[in-house]
Amino acid sequence: MENSLSTGVDIVLIKRIEDILSSSKRDKFLEKIFSKNEIEDAKSRKDEVRFFSGRFAAKEAVRKATSNNINSTKLSFKSIEIFNHRSGKPGVNLKNDLAVDISISHDGNYAIAFCVVQ
Repeated sequence: MENSLSTGVDIVLIKRIEDILSSSKRDKFLEKIFSKNEIEDAKSRKDEVRFFSGRFAAKEAVRKATSNNINSTKLSFKSIEIFNHRSGKPGVNLKNDLAVDISISHDGNYAIAFCVVQ
Protein backbone atom coordinates (compact mmCIF):
# COMPACT_ATOMS: atom_id res chain seq x y z
CA MET A 1 0.00 0.00 0.00
CA GLU A 2 1.39 3.36 -0.98
CA ASN A 3 1.78 6.15 1.57
CA SER A 4 -0.38 9.14 0.86
CA LEU A 5 -0.39 12.56 2.40
CA SER A 6 -3.40 14.78 2.90
CA THR A 7 -3.23 18.45 3.75
CA GLY A 8 -5.63 20.94 5.23
CA VAL A 9 -5.38 24.66 5.82
CA ASP A 10 -7.66 27.16 7.49
CA ILE A 11 -7.52 30.87 8.20
CA VAL A 12 -9.62 32.64 10.81
CA LEU A 13 -10.39 36.31 11.26
CA ILE A 14 -9.55 36.79 14.94
CA LYS A 15 -12.31 39.42 15.32
CA ARG A 16 -14.89 36.75 14.43
CA ILE A 17 -13.81 34.61 17.38
CA GLU A 18 -13.56 37.68 19.62
CA ASP A 19 -17.18 38.57 18.79
CA ILE A 20 -18.35 35.06 19.68
CA LEU A 21 -16.36 34.95 22.92
CA SER A 22 -17.79 38.30 24.06
CA SER A 23 -21.38 37.32 23.23
CA SER A 24 -24.07 35.18 24.83
CA LYS A 25 -22.92 32.37 22.46
CA ARG A 26 -19.58 32.01 24.28
CA ASP A 27 -20.36 28.99 26.45
CA LYS A 28 -22.18 27.09 23.70
CA PHE A 29 -19.29 27.75 21.28
CA LEU A 30 -16.62 26.64 23.76
CA GLU A 31 -18.55 23.49 24.73
CA LYS A 32 -19.21 22.52 21.10
CA ILE A 33 -15.70 23.12 19.75
CA PHE A 34 -13.11 22.69 22.51
CA SER A 35 -12.17 19.96 24.98
CA LYS A 36 -11.99 20.59 28.71
CA ASN A 37 -8.18 20.49 28.44
CA GLU A 38 -8.17 23.16 25.73
CA ILE A 39 -10.52 25.42 27.69
CA GLU A 40 -8.37 24.96 30.80
CA ASP A 41 -5.20 25.68 28.80
CA ALA A 42 -6.70 28.96 27.55
CA LYS A 43 -6.94 30.22 31.13
CA SER A 44 -3.15 30.31 31.40
CA ARG A 45 -2.74 32.25 28.14
CA LYS A 46 -2.17 35.98 27.88
CA ASP A 47 -4.69 36.35 25.03
CA GLU A 48 -7.50 33.81 24.99
CA VAL A 49 -8.99 35.25 21.79
CA ARG A 50 -5.80 34.59 19.80
CA PHE A 51 -5.44 31.20 21.51
CA PHE A 52 -8.96 30.04 20.59
CA SER A 53 -8.64 31.53 17.08
CA GLY A 54 -5.51 29.48 16.41
CA ARG A 55 -7.01 26.34 17.90
CA PHE A 56 -10.18 26.77 15.86
CA ALA A 57 -8.16 27.18 12.65
CA ALA A 58 -6.14 24.07 13.59
CA LYS A 59 -9.25 21.97 14.14
CA GLU A 60 -10.68 23.08 10.79
CA ALA A 61 -7.38 22.25 9.06
CA VAL A 62 -7.35 18.78 10.66
CA ARG A 63 -10.96 18.19 9.63
CA LYS A 64 -10.12 19.11 6.04
CA ALA A 65 -6.99 16.96 5.93
CA THR A 66 -8.71 13.90 7.43
CA SER A 67 -11.97 14.06 5.49
CA ASN A 68 -10.57 11.78 2.77
CA ASN A 69 -9.04 9.32 5.23
CA ILE A 70 -11.92 8.52 7.55
CA ASN A 71 -14.72 7.26 5.33
CA SER A 72 -15.08 10.76 3.84
CA THR A 73 -16.84 12.07 6.95
CA LYS A 74 -15.53 15.03 8.87
CA LEU A 75 -14.42 14.52 12.43
CA SER A 76 -16.29 16.41 15.11
CA PHE A 77 -14.48 19.38 16.60
CA LYS A 78 -14.47 17.75 20.04
CA SER A 79 -12.79 14.59 18.69
CA ILE A 80 -9.78 16.74 17.72
CA GLU A 81 -7.70 18.04 20.62
CA ILE A 82 -4.88 20.51 20.00
CA PHE A 83 -2.15 20.69 22.63
CA ASN A 84 1.41 21.93 22.95
CA HIS A 85 4.43 19.69 23.33
CA ARG A 86 6.95 20.76 25.97
CA SER A 87 8.90 22.42 23.16
CA GLY A 88 5.88 24.63 22.44
CA LYS A 89 5.15 22.97 19.08
CA PRO A 90 1.45 22.23 18.65
CA GLY A 91 0.31 18.63 18.48
CA VAL A 92 -2.95 16.82 17.77
CA ASN A 93 -4.76 14.11 19.70
CA LEU A 94 -7.21 12.16 17.55
CA LYS A 95 -9.36 9.16 18.25
CA ASN A 96 -7.65 7.15 15.46
CA ASP A 97 -4.21 6.03 14.30
CA LEU A 98 -3.46 8.75 11.77
CA ALA A 99 -0.11 10.53 11.95
CA VAL A 100 -0.86 14.25 12.09
CA ASP A 101 1.46 17.26 12.00
CA ILE A 102 0.10 20.77 12.61
CA SER A 103 1.43 24.30 12.48
CA ILE A 104 -0.40 27.38 13.83
CA SER A 105 0.54 31.00 13.22
CA HIS A 106 -0.92 34.40 14.04
CA ASP A 107 -0.34 37.65 12.17
CA GLY A 108 -2.27 40.83 12.72
CA ASN A 109 -5.98 40.10 12.41
CA TYR A 110 -5.63 36.46 11.38
CA ALA A 111 -4.81 33.01 12.71
CA ILE A 112 -3.83 30.29 10.25
CA ALA A 113 -3.19 26.58 10.62
CA PHE A 114 -1.70 24.03 8.24
CA CYS A 115 -2.07 20.28 8.74
CA VAL A 116 -0.42 17.25 7.13
CA VAL A 117 -1.87 13.77 7.68
CA GLN A 118 -0.23 10.48 6.71
